[in-house]
Amino acid sequence: MKEKMYLVTDITFDTTDGGNREGEDLMTLEEERNLEEDARGLWYARDEYHLCDKITAKFGFGIIHINSTTETLHPLTAYM
Repeated sequence: MKEKMYLVTDITFDTTDGGNREGEDLMTLEEERNLEEDARGLWYARDEYHLCDKITAKFGFGIIHINSTTETLHPLTAYM
């Protein structure tokens, strides 16, 4: 199956060590926001499951919530 372009507009990662918030947090709130900001944008994937797998593999955290769309502007006409 050919990969499509997805625009990730919102994402939340599980940075709590599998939901265990006991003890120290793994990341500060600012680090979590930076991680989410880095994950927003254009990604190529076969489907939404593949998209989540690619993002999880790149950042090393599971995804709790994601908003994405294939309705993106064409790169050559985006600034017209």
